[in-house]
Amino acid sequence: MPSVALMKKLSALEPAVRDALLAVMEEMASQKVQEESVTREAFDELTNVVKRLAAAQEFTAQSLQSLADAQARTEQRLAETQTQTEQRLCALAQAQERTERQLEKLAQAQSQTEQRLHVFADTIQRLAEAQERTDQHLSALTEHVQRLAEAQERTERRLEELAQAQSQTEQRLHVFADTIQRLAEAQERTEQHLSALSEHIQRLAEAQERTERQLEELAQAQSQTEQRLSALTERVDRLAEAQERTEQQLEKLAQAQSQTEQRLSALTERVDRLAEAQERTERRLEELAQAQSQTEQRLNALTERVDRLAEAQERTEKRLDELASAQIALQETVERLGFGLGAVRDQVGGLSRTMAYALENEAYRRLPDFLRERHGIVVLERLVRTEIAGREVNFFGRVRKDGQEGHLVGESVLRLDDRAKLAQIQATMDAVEEALGGPVIPVIVTHFAKKDVLEKARQRSILVIQSFEW
Repeated sequence: MPSVALMKKLSALEPAVRDALLAVMEEMASQKVQEESVTREAFDELTNVVKRLAAAQEFTAQSLQSLADAQARTEQRLAETQTQTEQRLCALAQAQERTERQLEKLAQAQSQTEQRLHVFADTIQRLAEAQERTDQHLSALTEHVQRLAEAQERTERRLEELAQAQSQTEQRLHVFADTIQRLAEAQERTEQHLSALSEHIQRLAEAQERTERQLEELAQAQSQTEQRLSALTERVDRLAEAQERTEQQLEKLAQAQSQTEQRLSALTERVDRLAEAQERTERRLEELAQAQSQTEQRLNALTERVDRLAEAQERTEKRLDELASAQIALQETVERLGFGLGAVRDQVGGLSRTMAYALENEAYRRLPDFLRERHGIVVLERLVRTEIAGREVNFFGRVRKDGQEGHLVGESVLRLDDRAKLAQIQATMDAVEEALGGPVIPVIVTHFAKKDVLEKARQRSILVIQSFEW
């Protein structure tokens, strides 16, 4: 085998050259292992990427399903909203139709009211004209009554003057009687004047008779005046009653006009409220139209978003196809690398085992003398490879140090560059102490030991022997 031939060639070389070649071979093996590790890490990373892509794909599918469900719910809500909107529009149309019918009725009632108002206006105009004529008649009657009152006043003054004249006449008659008495007494003295006085008395009697006739005529005229005044008073009373009735009718008309104005005000307020309700209805319809427009915009945006998601899904599927193709190619490459690495691993493993066995074989020959000369440890029995408590022990044998016997437990490694190997030897020591008892001397045989690991081994009292030391 090549490994055996190689070992033979290495054994024939000088120790320094052999150690250098062993170090180079071990470094190459380490690099191969690192390359294998890097390839495995890349493969694991690719596997993780594929898993994340699968999770992202599943999340995308769930998101699309959620979007589809939300779209279905949105369409259902839109259908319900559309139905409700149509119902509300139908109700609004019916309400609008009822409003128009009511407005038509109100317009007809308004027309009838205006006609009645025109009739009332004509009636009021005629009443005003009649009232004006009545006022004119009353003015004329008042003037006539005023003239009658003035004439009555003049008549009364004239009667008073006549009464005064009558009084004066009576006084004069008394004077005349006295005079006649005196004349009778002085008949004798006034006989020559008697004829003249008789004539004068006759004239006075005639004048008195005329005065009495005038007074009788005045009394008749006064009676006629009083009759005419009574008739005028009755007529004035009737006119006053008619005026009162007219005023009552005007009051009723004013009340009816006030009621009509109140009804017109109430009707105007109702029409205003209907106009405000109509305006609110129009605003509500406008708001519904805006909400419908916003819903359509949101639906358009949602549709665009779904389209973008579909495009992204398509790109994801293409990317997944590419990744699947790359995965297949990578798997093929990994398989080829696996085959190649398997062969390399077999060769490196065989080489490592060969070198390890060579190191152990050489250690079996050189350790007894080296331990005795360098560390004062005497090997009492030949060192062997064995198994203790289920653990493989590379070097085991009874030894004595400073007059005290114990057991030597050793491990063989090509490179001591990892502190974990110290833990392995410690575990082996514990197993031997538990199984056999007594002191245990730990030993590690290697071609090369790193300084920090070497220092740590000294702290744990682990004897590290490098091959260049013997």
